[in-house]
Amino acid sequence: MKVKPNKIRFFSPVDNTDEAPKVAPKETTFTTSVTKTGRLAFPQKLMEGLNIDPSKPHYKVGTVNRRKGVKALYLIPTDSSDSEAFELAKTGRGYSIPLKGVFQKIGLNFQDHEYSFTIKPYDYGDGVSGFELVSDQQATPRAAGSDDASDE
Repeated sequence: MKVKPNKIRFFSPVDNTDEAPKVAPKETTFTTSVTKTGRLAFPQKLMEGLNIDPSKPHYKVGTVNRRKGVKALYLIPTDSSDSEAFELAKTGRGYSIPLKGVFQKIGLNFQDHEYSFTIKPYDYGDGVSGFELVSDQQATPRAAGSDDASDE
């Protein structure tokens, strides 16, 4: 069988290098979790990585109305005069927002299960940027006797 010349692909010396193709650096993802006492945890690494300013600790917390479960939470910065504001509080080496009542109302059994959220910047509009916390919806049972170090 004769192959037509225009069907032959020739290699170059560049093709002969054993370097792997360069991959763009992966965007760092941050996760947060709900503590056993109903606090949304913000470890120091997350605070620094997302440039969360602890001197501006007030946030509105919301979600999209759904029939079952919560897919995402939204944290939008506000000020202390906002009657719907929750405050970021120093806990150990990090910070947290106490949301026990909110988590109970939306059906998170945080005392028996661990819940985690991927957190990323969210453009709320009108020049306001907050955070979107997307749940993986996979609650894992808490280990027996596990204590939340961030609540000490």
